[in-house]
Amino acid sequence: MTTQHTARLGATALLMSTISTLAYAQDDILTLDTIIVEGQQSLAQTAQTYAFDPALMPVPSGLDGGALLSSVPGVSGRRMGAHGIDIIIRGMQKNQLNVIDAGGFTYGGCPNRMDPPTSIAAFYRADKVIVEKGYTSVTNGPGGSGGTVRLEREAPEFEPGKMFAGSLTTGVKSNGNGYGIAGTVSADLGNGFYAEFSGERKSSDDYEDGNGNEVRSGFTQKSAGVTFGYATDGVDLALDIEKDRAEDVKFAGAQMDSPLSETMTYRLRGGVDVDAGRLTRIEGVLYSSNVDHTMDNYTLRTPASMKMLAPTTSDTVGGSLEGHLDFGMTTARIGVDYQANTRRALGYSSMGSMPINLANPSSLSWPDVTIAQLGVFGETETTLSTHSTLKLGLRYDHVTASADEANVAVGSSSTTANDYYQMVYGTDFTEDKTEDNFGGLIRYEHHLSSGTMVFAGLSRSVRTADANERAFSRGMNGVPSYVGNPDIDPEKHTQLDFGLETQTETYSLTATVFYDRVKDYILEEKTAWPGAMRGVTTYRNIDADLAGVELSGRWTLGQVILAGDMSYTYGANKTDGAALGQIPPLQGTLSATYDADIWQAGARINWASKQDRIYTVLDAGETPGYATLDLFGSYALNDSVTLVAGVDNVFDKGYATHLNRSNSYDTSVERVNEPGRNIYLTMQVQF
Repeated sequence: MTTQHTARLGATALLMSTISTLAYAQDDILTLDTIIVEGQQSLAQTAQTYAFDPALMPVPSGLDGGALLSSVPGVSGRRMGAHGIDIIIRGMQKNQLNVIDAGGFTYGGCPNRMDPPTSIAAFYRADKVIVEKGYTSVTNGPGGSGGTVRLEREAPEFEPGKMFAGSLTTGVKSNGNGYGIAGTVSADLGNGFYAEFSGERKSSDDYEDGNGNEVRSGFTQKSAGVTFGYATDGVDLALDIEKDRAEDVKFAGAQMDSPLSETMTYRLRGGVDVDAGRLTRIEGVLYSSNVDHTMDNYTLRTPASMKMLAPTTSDTVGGSLEGHLDFGMTTARIGVDYQANTRRALGYSSMGSMPINLANPSSLSWPDVTIAQLGVFGETETTLSTHSTLKLGLRYDHVTASADEANVAVGSSSTTANDYYQMVYGTDFTEDKTEDNFGGLIRYEHHLSSGTMVFAGLSRSVRTADANERAFSRGMNGVPSYVGNPDIDPEKHTQLDFGLETQTETYSLTATVFYDRVKDYILEEKTAWPGAMRGVTTYRNIDADLAGVELSGRWTLGQVILAGDMSYTYGANKTDGAALGQIPPLQGTLSATYDADIWQAGARINWASKQDRIYTVLDAGETPGYATLDLFGSYALNDSVTLVAGVDNVFDKGYATHLNRSNSYDTSVERVNEPGRNIYLTMQVQF
């Protein structure tokens, strides 16, 4: 690889880091632009899909997956600290989105989303990250109405005569005194066998916002993984063993912090090319993930009048088996998948300086809740002509939900989860709940020319309720405070989108318009209740509309690259004639980069308009618009080493994005603010 080519990879990584202020706020620079990289691997952007190679990115010093993904146009992040940023796509969040790491699912252990799946997924181990906006395939598992994030891995490649290959990235930042280091080493064991060893450590103190206020956000996260695999002649098989440990994670946007959260993941994945008539390949995966999460309000902060402790577990097992078929002008994928997630959450409390009594829990918030989903699917893609293709998909899921401890009373209380369900909804979890959900899609693409394509898609997807919406149970002295609905109906999304993609040697443009009519949208609300001062958190079904537009473009003028993006989402509660909550405003970025081969430099403006359509149960209030400026640059020292540096939020502006959580720790500040000025330096090494 030439020095010039290495520099261009560094420049692309840098441009990826210049798309959105949402990424720098999590510590360093990790974002995506619309550049196509010529070389070993490429970045690809369409109107609905982004695909990028994490090896082209600067080190994720303090960045978790949510911060990285929130830099993609049309993807937003919800902050309550510097760790565990929760993504939102097209106004949808939580398990309205699928996050798939090397074929497996992991669901976090925190009912308050301190550890969403994107904070656990091993982005530093992925060879490619694919972000799909909207419902684009029935093969991505159940749900996923808002979109899917897939982390894909490939067998390592070795240069002739070399037994080892690897990469190392490390970096530091000024705001929060953060640092990060991540590395991977692969070994060629001969005859197609290989081993891969990876590790990452990132840490940060509390950062300062643009007003000079310290934001409770420090954390340390360590992870390690090993893969033993075989890949040759159309056969690949890999066994992954991974551990992730997050320590002393502080949250300004929550009433508790997380002193410890651990995840163990086991995954067996592979595929084989076959010559069996129409059947050309078989692929499959088996996986297991076990999350142990602890949160309290006294280890990392001074508690109020009452100490609180909540240990939780979230265990997921599953797998899939898929066959690829070729019928000439039509290719097909048919398969079956299964996942089962079991969650249990206890709560403990004590007054004043009294120690927590672990033999006397005060609540059983997740009463051993299991949600199992068995699905079958089929998807075809047909070439109708040299200019047109048609994609069709069908999916069926059978869902079973249970709460095995719904009749169990803990501690001194005689009130069970079933008692709370009966109080609030007039039902219980005495019997399992079942659903039979059907979905599908149709998508037509037509190429107007070699570089211009238009498309239209229509889909139906069904999203079952999660453990909180269906079975959460909390109260005190027989008075409920937060109760899920065992009889809640699943969401049914009917989506229509259409758009345009065009690309030439000097410019590219993508544009998408979407509309989503949701029947039985699951709404979280506050219900007045005698004795409950703040009401009871409950769930009910409504009808809702989601609609929006997404634009992204690039223009190359010699050595200058101009780029920009814009997205807007509108959400409406049709049943009550009100706004939906957690809907981002009109927002986007503009950037300019000068590319001089071995060095690059540029600037980016991040902006958002005000948001005055709010839902007070989920939104902290209206949000004013803002604009910030970032500066950046990179330099290739040689074929193997590249330096990247920059300043984010140059003018040290104090602001918060609309989706950020209310500041529970410092109530003088409405929301958790984004970081102020941040200076960073990153080094990338490949060997």
